[in-house]
Amino acid sequence: MGLYEELKTKKEAGMSLNIEELTPEILRRLFIEEEKSDYLNSQLYDVKESKISYRRKKHGITIRNSILDDFLLAKTEEAMKINERYRDKLLVDENLTMISKAITHFAFRNGPIEDMHASPNNQLSQEDMKTLNKFMVNNIAYVFKLIIENRWIELDFLIKHTDMMYGHDWDNAEPDDGDNRKIIEMMIKMQ
Repeated sequence: MGLYEELKTKKEAGMSLNIEELTPEILRRLFIEEEKSDYLNSQLYDVKESKISYRRKKHGITIRNSILDDFLLAKTEEAMKINERYRDKLLVDENLTMISKAITHFAFRNGPIEDMHASPNNQLSQEDMKTLNKFMVNNIAYVFKLIIENRWIELDFLIKHTDMMYGHDWDNAEPDDGDNRKIIEMMIKMQ
């Protein structure tokens, strides 16, 4: 039984469904996964269809966004093939410098280190920045060289050895895309 049928059964049994409990996750599941219209969902919650439509659009729950999500997350077979094609084009030795510089900028240079360098009290000199940038680019290049060449034993050793030696008291990683996803979506929508 799907979520819609489950909610419909509860309503038919006399339970009142509160629109304030209609979370974006529930609405996404009803509209995208179970393909229930705004009209059907409004009947479940005893509200006007426009209230469901407004709530859905406010949270970006649209067919277009769903297709974009499926594509970027490679959920369909075609999207997986395209994703693999991009991987194969990207992960080659010729791109090692480009990858390393881009990742250095993304993960290091465009963050707090730039503020330290540009601050009025000049915490980091231009020479300091050159040294740090070169160190980062070269080390990231090594990691991606291992990935490109499928040298998984060396990468596993590097990761586990480094983890064993350093960083145990650091906070857990919290992936931050730096608005990369929003930029991709905006560029796709502009076309």
